[in-house]
Amino acid sequence: MFETDNLLVREYFRKTMGEDGLKMMENVPDREITESEIAELNDIKLTSVRKVLYKLYESRMAEYRTERNDDSGWITYWWSFNRDNVKKMMDKEADDDLNILRKKLEYERSGEFYQCHCQCVLFEVAAEQDFWCEDCESKFEHFDKGGLIKELEEQIEERAGETEKEGLRATGRKQSNNSKLKAYPKRK
Repeated sequence: MFETDNLLVREYFRKTMGEDGLKMMENVPDREITESEIAELNDIKLTSVRKVLYKLYESRMAEYRTERNDDSGWITYWWSFNRDNVKKMMDKEADDDLNILRKKLEYERSGEFYQCHCQCVLFEVAAEQDFWCEDCESKFEHFDKGGLIKELEEQIEERAGETEKEGLRATGRKQSNNSKLKAYPKRK
């Protein structure tokens, strides 16, 4: 049912729902199905199936309807899946990631930072403390953020470019070695 042969979709399911979720999504039929049928079909515990189904429901990738058995009083949940929302959720996550990077870049460009051995602060904070950190008892020195800004710009450009190429807004990016920021001093 889902495009689990698509590497991007597989990675998205693996990341958001784990291996059981990926296995489950590879085998769901194109019809309504109960959670117990999904568990049997995939040889996965019912509790694991329910966790995945609830995540899918929260993401609007799955819907359910209930049916009550008049004799026993049991309620059966019939699940159906909306594959169109997979791309929407991937796009939303990609947009969120890109916006976070853009906000980080804007923040870094917005002020001058000073660092000591334990933290990095804005000029105003360093000046208020007479350029002396009481936590580590060392002097605040100017922090050259040029490398960090360049790295953020490259990540934004890379992710925005990949999304155009892949047809997704950003989640379609490949994990590269440069996709994580280097360890820069902690900001306060």
